[in-house]
Amino acid sequence: MSDLLSIKNLDIELTTKNSTKKLVDNVSFNVGKKQSYGIVGESGCGKSITALSIMQLLSYPLRTSNGKILFQPETENIDLLKLKNNEIRKLRGKEISMIFQEPMTALDPIFTIEQQIIETLKFHTDLNKAQMRDMSLNMLKKVGIPRAEQILKEYPHQLSGGMLQRIMIAIALICKPKLLIADEPTTALDVTIQAQILDLMNELKESYDTSIIMITHDLGVIAETCEKVAVFYAGQIVEETDVVSLFHNTAHPYSTGLLKAVTSLGDKSKNLYTIPGMVPAGGYVPVGCRFEERCDKAMEICRKRAPELIEIENGHKCRCWLYGESGEKNE
Repeated sequence: MSDLLSIKNLDIELTTKNSTKKLVDNVSFNVGKKQSYGIVGESGCGKSITALSIMQLLSYPLRTSNGKILFQPETENIDLLKLKNNEIRKLRGKEISMIFQEPMTALDPIFTIEQQIIETLKFHTDLNKAQMRDMSLNMLKKVGIPRAEQILKEYPHQLSGGMLQRIMIAIALICKPKLLIADEPTTALDVTIQAQILDLMNELKESYDTSIIMITHDLGVIAETCEKVAVFYAGQIVEETDVVSLFHNTAHPYSTGLLKAVTSLGDKSKNLYTIPGMVPAGGYVPVGCRFEERCDKAMEICRKRAPELIEIENGHKCRCWLYGESGEKNE
């Protein structure tokens, strides 16, 4: 599979008058064409700011301090981090789109749904007003919006969270982007609507040949939508593999803990499993492994040296001393 996006050695820093903290540390991964790539981890691990850096939407005091984000590396090889404001605007909404975390606040309350969908078309196409309206109407129907003609005239406050999320997806897909970034697209929705939104995204991905980066803390969403997944912890990728391996051949103790927490939900005979300890503060950089203080398999070397992200099997990477420097598991 050829790559659509290649992130190499990405660092994101938070800079203040007194200090500089690295919130994302040396992150690298590739997203293939027509692939769904999941990013999972607890709140504050660097998932969302990694996604925002792709769109050049980080605001002060956050900034990318190192690395490359290559779009279509095998053909155009565009480094998104080097583009000027007017250049990245031409890609946003057209080649790369994003569904933001909170549908209730992501849309502007003073404009109608039609005005907000058409805004994207005005910027990226030469269509006339009637054509833009027809395109908006068709897109609302594709994302399963009932009464589409009436909804175009309404304002965000008149609609439910599920409807707003569908409208966000319609806006993101109206120009048929090559890459769609979905940041927690189902967090604020009830379970029934979540399932509908995930099914819709899978259908639209097939219809538009769009690659998707799915950012979530919900492993159920990962299982439902993704082919490959990266597990983030404290600003680093600690495990990267295909979805089947993540659930059936977990390598990193943190990934194991996340799975235990999910599977213990359905067992009434046992207490809910939780990973001991607390999520570290942003920019936490110990001498050794960042998960060592919470890990039940920690060894002496974990306190003294930070492990590298190494390939332990074909296509399966892990950042853990359980696998040594060669990638073979230490018994």
